[in-house]
Amino acid sequence: MTKIVHISDLHFGRPSVEERLDSLLRQVREISPEAIAVSGDLTQRCSNREFRRAKEYLETLSETAPYLVIPGNHDIRWLGAVARNLGFAGMFREKAHRFKYSRYMRHISEDLSPSLEVPGAVIAGLNTAHGITRGSLTRRLKDLGVIGHVRSEDVRTVNRAFKAADPEAVRIVMIHHNPIKGDASGRHGLANTKKALRSFVSLGAELVLCGHDHQEAVHTTEESYQGLIISTAGTISNRLRPGRSSSFNLVEIDSGEIHVVPYLWREEGSGADPAFVPSERRSFPRRNRRRTSGQSA
Repeated sequence: MTKIVHISDLHFGRPSVEERLDSLLRQVREISPEAIAVSGDLTQRCSNREFRRAKEYLETLSETAPYLVIPGNHDIRWLGAVARNLGFAGMFREKAHRFKYSRYMRHISEDLSPSLEVPGAVIAGLNTAHGITRGSLTRRLKDLGVIGHVRSEDVRTVNRAFKAADPEAVRIVMIHHNPIKGDASGRHGLANTKKALRSFVSLGAELVLCGHDHQEAVHTTEESYQGLIISTAGTISNRLRPGRSSSFNLVEIDSGEIHVVPYLWREEGSGADPAFVPSERRSFPRRNRRRTSGQSA
């Protein structure tokens, strides 16, 4: 069985909670996954100090398993996003683009859409955090700079990662913004959700990892998008939705099924120490494995 710990929205800075971060490290060591997927919003205010703390934490996680990380909307310098849109010369626009992600690139990674293959799975990161850009604009003023979008060139990057991977590996796309509306927020995070999900299915993806909404959820889009599974990890920080806990998700993959288990933060009580505890396990048949079996029959 392949195990992937899916974490999102760490928000280093004022919202972070050391007790939960320390507990998460211990939990990850106990689970001993093959990979750790971190779907963005490492920081709260995109400061150098927050990024340095995030990098230290990622390096500690890497002592247990390799990690894959992408930026979230809080990891972007908004001035760079605005400057890029106002740029008239190509050179200026490129400099503004680099400025927008400069702190993320300096402290975390130059690669905004990286990929990672482990036995049984390939995870392709796709950057959906672009700040205030034409592709992310909606009719809602509240969405300005918060909503993300999926670009065609990044879909091609995912396609190359999938083509280079073991044919038997589960294809997983990791984005920051949630493509399914949250129960508490009533909002989804992408400006082009339908196009994005269709693209993922066409590439053979079976699972999407995301965050952004600060509430854990597991969905399947059986009717519209041929059984695509969506794992939304909550936040480890104290920026919580009403009635929700800090959380992360555990993805388990075997030969015929994909399982997702949210781990929810439990405060001290009834003689138990504070910890992340597993909740309901959701299991789904592997779509591509079903297709292969049908063809061979």
